[in-house]
Amino acid sequence: MPNLYFWEPDNPSHWILRAVLSCEDCDRVVDRASAIHLGGKFPGGSMNRRGHGTVAILYVHPDEANVEWLAGYYRIDTDVTEIHECVRTLNRIPGIVRP
Repeated sequence: MPNLYFWEPDNPSHWILRAVLSCEDCDRVVDRASAIHLGGKFPGGSMNRRGHGTVAILYVHPDEANVEWLAGYYRIDTDVTEIHECVRTLNRIPGIVRP
């Protein structure tokens, strides 16, 4: 299942696993138009394109990739506050059980 991380560019070793999502959940949380595929290795250098202190990174494992979500890392060009709220709404969607 794809992993959603919040990454702080000022502290490159500080990744926070925010959610483990199904591909369907990815479509609910992430606007694909804002997802920039970065390839199979986590890139170095600056990725903070919008000036936010925290960057959302989605990792899709090769075994879980599909036509819409290719394997590898994505930078999500959406404010992490919006992403956080979308993740929170998943807990309120009927039929989706969260631990």
